[in-house]
Amino acid sequence: MLSNEEIISAVRRSDQAMCEQIATWEPLEYGVAFCCPEMPSFAGANQLRDVWLADMDGETAFSRAEAYYAERALICHRWTPASGQAADPVDALLTGKGWRRVDTLAMGMKDWDAAVATDDDSVRVLPARAMRRAYGKTFEGDSADLAAGVERLNDGNHDAFVCTLDGEPAGRAAYVEVGDIARLADVFVLPAFRRRGVGRALVGRFLQLARRLSPKSVVASCESSDATGRAFLERYGFAKCGTLSAFERIDE
Repeated sequence: MLSNEEIISAVRRSDQAMCEQIATWEPLEYGVAFCCPEMPSFAGANQLRDVWLADMDGETAFSRAEAYYAERALICHRWTPASGQAADPVDALLTGKGWRRVDTLAMGMKDWDAAVATDDDSVRVLPARAMRRAYGKTFEGDSADLAAGVERLNDGNHDAFVCTLDGEPAGRAAYVEVGDIARLADVFVLPAFRRRGVGRALVGRFLQLARRLSPKSVVASCESSDATGRAFLERYGFAKCGTLSAFERIDE
């Protein structure tokens, strides 16, 4: 069984891989800048990752980051500290500037015996690439998330699927393969279809793929404040292995 540190590393690594699916990146002195002019409002596409302040004053790093994105007519929406970078100094730097701290639980598959979800006969889970219109309807008109979701369909390691109930789009999820990591990502069930087996069917499809492909790490994540999301993942054998912190701009 993998250690908590290995699970945290796998979540961090898969987070970055999902950024790379939709944005270009450039290493800077104080972090790695991700940019996507086609999705200017999407935090997942325009963010600073692996923030490292040991070699630079925080105020200097912030000023340079703001200038870097402004030169590209973009706004940096998120900072994610590097592994080994304490979150508190970043918190002290950003919270007074109109940012908020978001803690995310790194969840790893710890109990395969609990992972018994299978496709429910009342729902259908289909490849999103073959059901693009239905897949698009699961975003409820969120154009930024939809644009990112559609772009990710072009990545061969991003196996998205859509669930329909009685022929209506009901939810979506994705199996993201990053080397020997399997990441359960983008699980979402439309409000009108919740508590009707849609989430179970989506996770069931993910687990079928994971059992067949046998990755070394099977991981997921949810915000630490999302008790419902955590309980959902725990139901299928995931367990909390650690916490990752990020900072999001809220002054727009």
